[in-house]
Amino acid sequence: MLNKAARRIVKMRRWMIAIFLIATVASALLISGTTINYDFTDYLGEDTVTRKSLDMMEKDFGNTDQLTIMFEDLPEGVCAEIAASLHEREGVLRATHDPEKDVRELDGVKYERVEVFLECEDSVQFVLDLTDEFENQDGIGAFHMSGTAPQTIKLEENIMREVVLAMAIAVVVVAVVLVLTSHSWFDPVIFVIVLVSSIVINMGTNWIFDSISFVTFAVSAILQLALAMDYSIMLLHNYFDILKETQNREEALIRALSRSFMPVSSSALTTVAGLASLMFMSFTIGFDIGIVLSKGIVISMLTVFLLMPALILIFSGPLSRTMHKPLPLGGRKIGAFAYKTRKVLPILLIAVIIVSCTLQGKNEYVFTDTSSNIEANIVSRVFGLSNQLVLLFPADMSDEALDLQRNMIDRLSEVTYQGKPAVTSVTSLVTTGEAAIKHYTLKEIAELTGIPQVAIGMYTGSMGFGNTVRGDELVDKAAEIMTENEMIQTIKETLDFARSMFVGETYSRMILLMDIPYFGDEMYKTLDEITNILKETYPGEEVGIAGATMSSYDIAYAFESDMMIVNFITIAAVVLIILLSFRNLSAPVILVCVIQGAIWITLSISVLAGEEIFFMCYLIITAIMMGATIDYAILITGNYRRLREQYLPKEAIMAAMEASASTVFTSGVILSVAGFIIGNVCSAFYIYSIGRMLARGALISVCLVITLLPAMLVNLDKLVATKDRKI
Repeated sequence: MLNKAARRIVKMRRWMIAIFLIATVASALLISGTTINYDFTDYLGEDTVTRKSLDMMEKDFGNTDQLTIMFEDLPEGVCAEIAASLHEREGVLRATHDPEKDVRELDGVKYERVEVFLECEDSVQFVLDLTDEFENQDGIGAFHMSGTAPQTIKLEENIMREVVLAMAIAVVVVAVVLVLTSHSWFDPVIFVIVLVSSIVINMGTNWIFDSISFVTFAVSAILQLALAMDYSIMLLHNYFDILKETQNREEALIRALSRSFMPVSSSALTTVAGLASLMFMSFTIGFDIGIVLSKGIVISMLTVFLLMPALILIFSGPLSRTMHKPLPLGGRKIGAFAYKTRKVLPILLIAVIIVSCTLQGKNEYVFTDTSSNIEANIVSRVFGLSNQLVLLFPADMSDEALDLQRNMIDRLSEVTYQGKPAVTSVTSLVTTGEAAIKHYTLKEIAELTGIPQVAIGMYTGSMGFGNTVRGDELVDKAAEIMTENEMIQTIKETLDFARSMFVGETYSRMILLMDIPYFGDEMYKTLDEITNILKETYPGEEVGIAGATMSSYDIAYAFESDMMIVNFITIAAVVLIILLSFRNLSAPVILVCVIQGAIWITLSISVLAGEEIFFMCYLIITAIMMGATIDYAILITGNYRRLREQYLPKEAIMAAMEASASTVFTSGVILSVAGFIIGNVCSAFYIYSIGRMLARGALISVCLVITLLPAMLVNLDKLVATKDRKI
């Protein structure tokens, strides 16, 4: 059946070239239509505090954002003028500059800060326009911005440039590796055509999704290249091996394709199983990464099965004419070393794995990043962290409700972080709009307006007020009656605008500026204290908290369960696939233990190096290493079991390592190089941390697969090689 399918594919090779050419060109045109999402909060689960709070806030207040602008050495009074100008600008809720709190002098430079609260549909475009204005405005020199919008702009600029650079470097490096390890100097040409086609098709078909995350966009292409590289290598190596037995190129290709179906499919299936585990995370960016990369692996597999055979026949002449001996990788020597040290080496390596298992439990995980934005670092270095938190609670303008807000602010001012006040500023109706909600006596109203107190009394009495009147209520009533009075109508408009900032139809909000980090156990305790104050102030009511700190808290809370889900699904799926492939109970256990050991060693190095691990880095690396690098172990084990039917254990493991070395080293080096390139070309913390750990993990996996695994196969020969074998 497999031979029949292979024969049909080879027969239809011209159709395959046409189909893939059309698909590649069409996909290339669709790439620009893919929307890239830079907002992590969009991937939070629907039941998280942040997601619920953002939905509550958007319902009543629309899209809001915070922006901090810091200027250097402005002339006296200019910063205050800028703040006043911004305050009147469309899309700005409030712009503030405190001459005492928002001025610092550091290293002979005077820094001044303006805090801006935005309410506009596109805060990124707002910041871009504002940047152009400041750059072209006389009297304004150096300035820096921090906030979600400036960070998004910086990420977008860097990623668009760095992804292209990373791919270009990766293709060159991969081509060099392939030239050294291939059978023909022309091999890399076919590999590159197959890879470029599959990557472009995968990127182009991402338009079917509403959007993909910037992390997915940045890593998917280069990881697809690295993860699917061995599919092409397997097919071409099989072709060259069979070509030694027959000079009929078409027949050799049919047999090679037929022989490659199972190992390539199994390899792709284990990789997809690992990546698919990410799709079950509660933090749905895992689904985003998992679905795009899984799609890429399937497309790569189909490209190898359907397009590559046609290319091999088309370029069979150059392939034959440029044949050369591949770089000797010493597979037999590695096998001999593993056999010779089979009693000692496993004990040493297992001891390292046990120690690593203990160490990796001490890792510290981070759930957001502030280091990726240099501008934000500059602002925080001068003024400290400016971490915004929004509290949401029932909308109520009664005096009792306003007193509750005042009491809550008093309690919030007592919250400390590392001995300092955690809340540095509160913006709400009872702080910025205090004059509007204050109760005035008739005498005070007369003094403010210049109208005789008797007349004021008659006027307020006719409107049903007593001896004191709350400012906003008086303005509302006056505006109803005095519709032609421009002064009253202007005051009314100002009052309505102030109320719209903080009071919606269902919820009121209070904006806190806090001098605390975005993550950490101590920070989470502070956040718990603030949450408790909010809930105690409004017992039994629906309340919400939104901000980077809260989203970090939500992600951290979900991380432990996501970690267990990813590990369980990955291991269970991989064990099942290996079990079905080998029909042997021992092989899955041995292979999974070896790769899990590599994962623990990889993670433990972070502890020894004092590195913090981005939580997505752990989940992605675990899925990739268990789903992809286990292919190396499957290849070696499969070759050993096959050769064990003819040879004694020593010769079988030496021959198995010789047969496997080229694929293992080529694929492993390419995967590690891909990670290294991502880790050193990309500047975004979310992305380079994944690359650096992947580079490390791939190398460690290769090392364990060529040392510990061969020794374990020989030591557990009776369990592993269960077929008829030479004794």
